[in-house]
Amino acid sequence: MASVVARDGTRIDFDDIGRGAQSIVLLHGMACQRSHMSALADHLATRYRCVNVDVRGHGQSDKPIDAYSMPDFHADLDSLIAALDLGTPILIGHSFGGSISLAYTHRDPSRVRALVMLDSGMRSNETVVADLGPFYAALRSGDYEATLHEFVLARLVDPVDGETFAKTISAGMATVPSHVFLSMSDTVQQLRSADMAREVTSLPALFISSRQAFADAAALAALGPNWHKGQVVGAGHFVQLIAPDQVHAMVDRFLEVEGLGT
Repeated sequence: MASVVARDGTRIDFDDIGRGAQSIVLLHGMACQRSHMSALADHLATRYRCVNVDVRGHGQSDKPIDAYSMPDFHADLDSLIAALDLGTPILIGHSFGGSISLAYTHRDPSRVRALVMLDSGMRSNETVVADLGPFYAALRSGDYEATLHEFVLARLVDPVDGETFAKTISAGMATVPSHVFLSMSDTVQQLRSADMAREVTSLPALFISSRQAFADAAALAALGPNWHKGQVVGAGHFVQLIAPDQVHAMVDRFLEVEGLGT
């Protein structure tokens, strides 16, 4: 484990493993931690330099009271890439980590070699607000842990994932301080993920869905020919944990056909 201090004094912790000329930065989802990306990082580290990050507010990174806007997350990425001399990395993000990666790529595609999104949101802003607005309102006004657990069961795990997995994920997400989760609510609801993804046309990209995808069919259909699309069999939202062999195989093939090896 190592850390880097972002531009506002926030410490960002990460694992830096593997070797290779091409770097990969891995970003977990909201209220999650970098261990959720460790199996994928370990798999890729035989060929690439992999930096697996606890995003601000999560895991062992610092947890400021506010500063959870998309520019804050992007400034952290800028600091990390510069401090570690990562060049032009491949970004791989699960859920909200994929949203951070997408927005970072959309901001300046020249800074990114390729993009991989693991069951991230790819929907209109209106759909996101209608879907998640009531959840954030309930978090603010009710029992934080109970509301979060209900959301995890309803939206983030599939019956095929199993009850034990659901309880483990829910308990882990509940350890993230409520001020972090709630501070990120506006950032999530302001996302233009479908628009941004459609406008990312200049680099290779891969989107992997779960059984209960956070992506509109119309948004996926509107993606350009630079986008590869896949779906795991028999897994809810945490595709990289439930079906790692499927995810690893799709990521490997994507990197191979796009000539993104070391």
